[in-house]
Amino acid sequence: MTTFGKAKGGGRRKTARDPAPLLAVLSTLTCDRHVGLVNVSRGGAQLKAPDLPAAGEDVLLKADGISCFGRVAWSQGRQCGIEFETPIAAEQLERLQSGIG
Repeated sequence: MTTFGKAKGGGRRKTARDPAPLLAVLSTLTCDRHVGLVNVSRGGAQLKAPDLPAAGEDVLLKADGISCFGRVAWSQGRQCGIEFETPIAAEQLERLQSGIG
């Protein structure tokens, strides 16, 4: 009988798993979008989703109980970058980074 999760060769995966983004909500004046938080710093974040706002739009990002006002700095394809109105606290940054994959 085999043990669950164990494969021949020590049970190790052949390929590494990609980190999963932290899910967030990005709100504009006209709609809310569910986005993946790919990367974050104290000054901004990189997001991915099928439909994103254009550069220059004001946004509110909500993730893991944290809300940040900002503006879309760039938007290309299924990714965009936002710049926060004011830098987030170090504790908030740590919490968001720990939730990313």
